[in-house]
Amino acid sequence: MIMVTTLTNFGDSLGVQFPKSLLKNVPIFENDKVEVFAVNNSIVIKRMERKKHLTTKERIETFHETIEYVQPSETDWGKPQGKEIW
Repeated sequence: MIMVTTLTNFGDSLGVQFPKSLLKNVPIFENDKVEVFAVNNSIVIKRMERKKHLTTKERIETFHETIEYVQPSETDWGKPQGKEIW
């Protein structure tokens, strides 16, 4: 399907509105993240893959896989510089 539309000024940028008749053929919705890039003098807009909603258990497992465990230790901050009480 080919449609003609007009670029609109949005502050310091240009934007384009997509007619509903075009969007009903494409799985893209408001607030979806998209990639925009130039190819052969054309602009391509591609919907980014949606991330799967994680359960609380999956989130906790992911957190434990990525965190670097830090062992608590004391830090020597040097001699007092003002009226600190040590």
